[in-house]
This record gives sequence, C-alpha cells and structure tokens, in this order.
Amino acid sequence: MKNLKQKVAVVTGAGSGIGRATALALANEGCLLAISDINESNLEETRLAIEALDVRVLATVLDVADRDAFEKYASDVAVTFGRVNIVINNAGVIVRSSLQNISMEDFHWIMNINFWGMVYGSMAFLPYLKESGEGHICNVSSMFGMMAPANVGAYAAGKFAVRAFSETLRTELDVEECGVSVTSIHPGMIKTTILRDGRLDPSLLEEIGAADKEEAHAQYIQRAFNTPEKVADSIVKGIKKNRMRVLVGFDAYLVDWATRLTPVLFRRLATKVLKMDKAKRQKTAVTST
Repeated sequence: MKNLKQKVAVVTGAGSGIGRATALALANEGCLLAISDINESNLEETRLAIEALDVRVLATVLDVADRDAFEKYASDVAVTFGRVNIVINNAGVIVRSSLQNISMEDFHWIMNINFWGMVYGSMAFLPYLKESGEGHICNVSSMFGMMAPANVGAYAAGKFAVRAFSETLRTELDVEECGVSVTSIHPGMIKTTILRDGRLDPSLLEEIGAADKEEAHAQYIQRAFNTPEKVADSIVKGIKKNRMRVLVGFDAYLVDWATRLTPVLFRRLATKVLKMDKAKRQKTAVTST
C-alpha cells in the first residue's frame, strides 16, 4: 500500500500516546480516520486535533475487550465510510507484577485488552479489509514480545501472543492472496502514560526505589527515550513497505539482536543486572535508615 491518500484507517486506543500520534500521522498522509478509545475526554481531544487538519473523522468510545461492541463498531465504520483499508490495533495496558503475585483478575484484565482486544479488532474488520481489495492490519506488540523480563510477565505473555497471532495471520493471508497483509509493531520504551494508567503491585515499589506509582511512572519516563511520534512514523513506513515486523528504538533493536544471537547469555546477564540493582537498592535503604 504505497499511497495512503483517501484510505480509511481505524485506530484503537487513539486517545493518547502511540494511538493519538498514529491517528495524526495517518491524517497527515491523507487518510480518513475512525478512532476509538475507552476514555471519552482523551478521545475528544484527538478528534479535534484531526478535524483541525481538515480530515474526516469518526470518534467512538469503545472497550476493546467487549467483542460484541467491537463487531458493531466495525460494522458502523464500514457503513459510515463505505470501506475499510487500515486497522491499527493499538489499545493496551500494563500490569507491573511478578507472575507469582499477580491476581487472576489483573491477568484476565490485561489479556482481555492486550490480546483479545487485538484478536477482536483483527477478525471483526478482516471481512471489510478483504472486501476493499487493499487492506493492512498493524498489531502493536512490544520489545517485550521478543523477550520476557521479570515483573512484567503478564504483559510479555500478551505481547508474545500478539506477535504470534500477527505472523500466523499474515502467512495465511499471503497464501490466500486476498490483498490484505499484517504487521506486528515492536516499540522499545516509549514516553507514554501506560505505566501511570496501568496497575502496579505495591510490593514492587521498594524494589524499584519508588515511593508510589507516580514516582515509578516518572522513573519510566526518564529512562524512555522513544516518542509516540517515532512509533507512528515507523507504523506508516511499515504499512507502505508491507513489513512483517517493525522495530522502534535502539532498545528494541538491541533486544532483537541479543535474543537472536545469544539468548541464554542475554538472559543470564539481564538476571545478574537485576540482582545487582536490587542489592544496591537494599543497601541504600539500610544506609538511609
């Protein structure tokens, strides 16, 4: 899909972060936009920003974990615009907790949004994408869809599943030769509010050296050197070049390289660094008291 002008693009989780940046990037490419988010006020801000570009936009409050609502949304978009060409399954959340401590409620919450929401979005829109004769699905995974660090196991499990689903669906559609393709997106650490808006096991605060979730979020933002706009630009390029996988940020490329070439050594080094960091924090805490 070399030219995106007048293509109808759907973006979930468009109220902020990567979703908003991607919706605006697609609008600047000349796309017509159907955007959704569970946060109505954030969604409205994105809608106004798109309309300021003189681009037609449909904004819908949507819980991507609701399969029936997603299927109705897909139908509404197709009726409103007459076709669908691009679907960006971006909506996502995070739970920062060890697998040993995470509650099943939190596990279901994150998987329902990050994995099942992506599945619902892909399958609900797929018939309309095929009907258009020229379609593309982008599913936002993570660099944690290539490696599984401690204390974000549920998040990594979902992002690995997003990658597997996307690559399988791409292969099936390639065999079918229906004009529809799939790309998985793997950003590194991005300056978004995902940690502040997510769920955090309080028992981790001392280990990570934060007084509360807000401070943990501030630490994350300080370490993240990639922007939502950078991800959005990579998504647009990935669609145009029909890439199977798009990495965003030096950290994502480093993880990809290390897990391919030295997976065992990389895991051992990561574990050693985490142990040293934990010991350092504990020593600092004892000294300060």
